[in-house]
Amino acid sequence: MYVSIQYRDFYDVPRIFLLRHDGHLLLLDSPFDDDIDEYSASYDVYLMPELSQEALEGSWAHLRESASCQLGCIPVAAVEFDATKRNAIDTGSLGALLTALQAMNAAPMKATWPD
Repeated sequence: MYVSIQYRDFYDVPRIFLLRHDGHLLLLDSPFDDDIDEYSASYDVYLMPELSQEALEGSWAHLRESASCQLGCIPVAAVEFDATKRNAIDTGSLGALLTALQAMNAAPMKATWPD
């Protein structure tokens, strides 16, 4: 199932993006590593609280600091994007992480931007 994403920082693929899955807001972040002069080969995946429009403006470099918890990591190459690589991802590529989210039995949050 494809779901829309909202992203910042694009290099081959979005390097940091938000998505909604079953009412949960998730952040996937593949930060730039200055020491090796490359983006990370994996996304750190976080469960996020609701974010204000103000929090979504400008840089998202520190957005992870607002996370409720880290769910895990997934290789960037394992995430399946739509043909544009800018609009949506296939949530099937997040399998184990979504299973972990369901196991946590986290209560869905109110949506503030469209699925």
